[in-house]
Amino acid sequence: MSHIDSFKHELVGYLGIISVYHPLEDIDGDFVCTTNQLVIGGGSGEHPALVIESLVHAVALFLKEEIPNIKKLRHWESIIAPYLNKTSSELLTYYEWTEETHKEFAEMSKSDTLPCQRMRHEINDWVILGIGEFAFFSLPHLAHEIMSQLDNPYEEFLHMRYNNIMVVPPNFPVYSNGGNMFFKK
Repeated sequence: MSHIDSFKHELVGYLGIISVYHPLEDIDGDFVCTTNQLVIGGGSGEHPALVIESLVHAVALFLKEEIPNIKKLRHWESIIAPYLNKTSSELLTYYEWTEETHKEFAEMSKSDTLPCQRMRHEINDWVILGIGEFAFFSLPHLAHEIMSQLDNPYEEFLHMRYNNIMVVPPNFPVYSNGGNMFFKK
């Protein structure tokens, strides 16, 4: 049993072999997070936890990378500007990660089994851009503060660039005590 199993949560999917969770209640223990955040790993008894501190900021950093490539979205620059005051490193809190954990995670980020391996980005940027893209397309309710300001947000996007979250299909059993985030029975 991992630490997150002591709290109500739902499975978002997997980043490589590491579970990604959405807490359904605030957690203050081996790691600290709220219901507005995501957790990669479940803490003690599982992979050490990595908390994404702000999905709104992660979406803004993703859009900052995309807007220069999509001219029709340039008017979004003023919308995302207030959310560009944090770096990727400031948006990630690593709990109980060792030097070995960091090394293994960096190696996993370049795996051929991932659809969008880390190539040119630093590891923290790669994580935040992937989570930002995932939240933009799949979890807009967790980044409502910014998403509610964007007109027709998905119209100009043609393919994914950073996301590596594998969502578990419907009807598959999951261990999370809150079930599968995307497919509730």
